[in-house]
Amino acid sequence: MNIIPKPNKISLLSGKTPYGADTVVTGAFPMAQATAKELLAGKKGCGASTLTFREQPELNAEGYTLVAEGSDVVVGASTEQGAYYALMTLEQLAVEGGIPSCRIEDAPEFSYRGFMLDSARHFWSIETLKRYVNVLSRLKMNVMHLHLTDDQGWRVEIKKYPLLTQKGSIRRNTQISLKGYNRGKEAHDDQVYGEGCYYTQAELKELVAYAKERFVDIVPEINMPGHMVAAIACYPELSCTGEATEVSTRWGVMDNICCCGKEDVYRFARDVIDELCEIFPFPYFHIGGDEVPKTAWKRCPACQDAIRKLGLKDENALQGYFNGQIAAYLKTKGKIMMGWNEILDGAEHLDPDAVVQWWIGRRGNRQEKEWLRNGGKTVLSYSDYVYMDHPYHIRPLAKTYSFGLKAMGIAAGQKVLGAEIPQWTEYIPNEKKLDMLTAARLAAFSEVTWTEDDNKDYADFEQRLEALRGYLKEIGCNVCMQELYRGKIKPRFAIGAQLKWALWHRDVHYEWNRVKDLL
Repeated sequence: MNIIPKPNKISLLSGKTPYGADTVVTGAFPMAQATAKELLAGKKGCGASTLTFREQPELNAEGYTLVAEGSDVVVGASTEQGAYYALMTLEQLAVEGGIPSCRIEDAPEFSYRGFMLDSARHFWSIETLKRYVNVLSRLKMNVMHLHLTDDQGWRVEIKKYPLLTQKGSIRRNTQISLKGYNRGKEAHDDQVYGEGCYYTQAELKELVAYAKERFVDIVPEINMPGHMVAAIACYPELSCTGEATEVSTRWGVMDNICCCGKEDVYRFARDVIDELCEIFPFPYFHIGGDEVPKTAWKRCPACQDAIRKLGLKDENALQGYFNGQIAAYLKTKGKIMMGWNEILDGAEHLDPDAVVQWWIGRRGNRQEKEWLRNGGKTVLSYSDYVYMDHPYHIRPLAKTYSFGLKAMGIAAGQKVLGAEIPQWTEYIPNEKKLDMLTAARLAAFSEVTWTEDDNKDYADFEQRLEALRGYLKEIGCNVCMQELYRGKIKPRFAIGAQLKWALWHRDVHYEWNRVKDLL
């Protein structure tokens, strides 16, 4: 039974049930019926049969039952979304002549099953985003997180601040190597990047509507108060010094951050939130909050004055205060703040309803574990398992598949909403490389977040992945070769157990150059 993600209960019956253009669709859930008719119209006729949708209110909102026996396929669900996921299972089961007769009871382990795509470092068209939305929905994943801004580019239209896309989307060149980075001598290309590379508000509304039809929600991320050089290049008054700067051409963490001692910064953040909340209806709004060096704040009179007047203990508390102000404003918009796990610095100011996205290990992650123990909501994205931009020989598919509560040492019952797999694109300039590093991992991660631990088996998953390779390609999920995702294509020189950034970058390019002509 080649299904990804693997259903939690499945029994194979004898025989085959006709499922094709001759199948009559009836019952509940009009949206699912319409989708079923559209999908069935593209299949060959294979004999008379009936697909019936039935309401089963007791089922999980995303769960479903499916019985295919004789000439009948019966789907039970409590919502349109559950009925849709049953159809996605049928799509994978369907072969010429019908589907294997079977009984399935299925529901996800986690309610939040996400994929993050960085559009700031390299830009991806709306058509590419739609392709990935379609892949997510076919794999029963339900969140796309868009990383829309960073030091190297601002990618979303904000009408009140037109310079953000007129100027902030463009950098004069792009870093292409880490060699010599610490000495400021890393290599760059000689091409201006980013002209016209941003999303209009109309385009994003179109994307949101497209995703909604496929039960995928879009989470926008505006990274603040760090990773804001592209915005500061347009509006220097947002920084501590007010000095002119340019959109960054270097990757990494920049000291030039927003000045949280200035009211202008809070006003800017509220204005951006106002416009984006009109586009993205999903209740979560991501503010980043990661990698915020406080060097500028320590010598900034405005920041130091704010720390004194607000009675804050230090610069970390100032970021906590900023986060608290933004979270409170988001609540007036009906939104819940999300942020990377560094937002737990200054946690005394953190909204208890905020969602912490746990990506990095630090100091034993005492704050993260305490947040969970106290009932704080968390999404897991631990980089050692799920960062997609790492080469496969360092992060093979089997390791990504092993991710979950046990891998993180988290007890069942804590408020883990789910997990998200991020794709950072500093060194991913084209779709072929994006697919190479993303597609297989998305398929694996769909099972990580949907299937219960007791039902997971990597060897079995890999067999199903290979069996479904043709189907996945048809839906736009271009899985790389098996030798690559197993981590068998290695650099010429051993690098030891530790991941070092310069070697990681070299290894990504090594993998790419070995296989790019074969993809």
